[in-house]
Amino acid sequence: MTGAKSTQKILVVDDENLIRQLMSALLASYGDVTVVESGAEALEWAEREQPDLIVLDVQMPEMDGYEVCRRLKENEATSSIPVVFLTANSTNEDEERGLEIGATDFIRKPISPQIVRTRASNILKLQAATRQLELLASTDPLTGAFNRRHFMETGNNELLRSNRYNHAFTVLMLDIDHFKAVNDIHGHNIGDAALKETVRVIEETLRGEDTLGRIGGEEFAVLLPETSVDPATLLAERIRIAISEIVVETPTGPLTFTMSIGMTEGRKSDENIDLLLKRADEGLYMAKEQGRNRVITV
Repeated sequence: MTGAKSTQKILVVDDENLIRQLMSALLASYGDVTVVESGAEALEWAEREQPDLIVLDVQMPEMDGYEVCRRLKENEATSSIPVVFLTANSTNEDEERGLEIGATDFIRKPISPQIVRTRASNILKLQAATRQLELLASTDPLTGAFNRRHFMETGNNELLRSNRYNHAFTVLMLDIDHFKAVNDIHGHNIGDAALKETVRVIEETLRGEDTLGRIGGEEFAVLLPETSVDPATLLAERIRIAISEIVVETPTGPLTFTMSIGMTEGRKSDENIDLLLKRADEGLYMAKEQGRNRVITV
């Protein structure tokens, strides 16, 4: 949705059940802990859920920790996630190899609970501070929605993921009807209040995995992962109706307004998010031409 993030996520990757249980218990007070037993599971989960910390066993069958870390760092979507290796090895060569690949730290077996907690706590604090700075750089200061730059980056990543896994992906373009008149008649302070209320209402309608961006002025866009046209249409209609029910108090009386929405589903031929936004914008234009306050799919 917008940039707000609650509890931090921790992923523990180890093929030994006892180690998974131990690490889960030690780290439970620092965030939501998920455990998996293979590198393949780790890569998929990390890309989908974007954890704040990955604790990764070095010695695993099929795909060892070094290979998992290398793939995480090569993937733009997961490259910034801190990785801490769990290892029974104690040579400088092992540490050098891990650090060269991109690991943040090492925890040696047998595990010391205090070392685990201290290192995890320090890394998570740093990650929280880093993400807060990223949030400030990626959000629209007026409304709190993601800004255009961040939205486009997220959109391209979601499109790649959608095409890779052959999952549905729908994009909405949304525009407040006659917004220029709102500013002309009531002033920019009231216009700003209307924009803030618009974002608040859209956020309340969206799911946690959806992304809302302010593209410019009174125009917004929404990414709907794992969503085909039919459920996306229902969601878009809920947004349209909710916007029409907003009431902004002004010195001359209550202000209400409506929103037009264009939408499109991703296609295999789509090479970037710009193509989807252009199609959704065509739907938005048609909605305006047909009388506004409606949803058009193209």
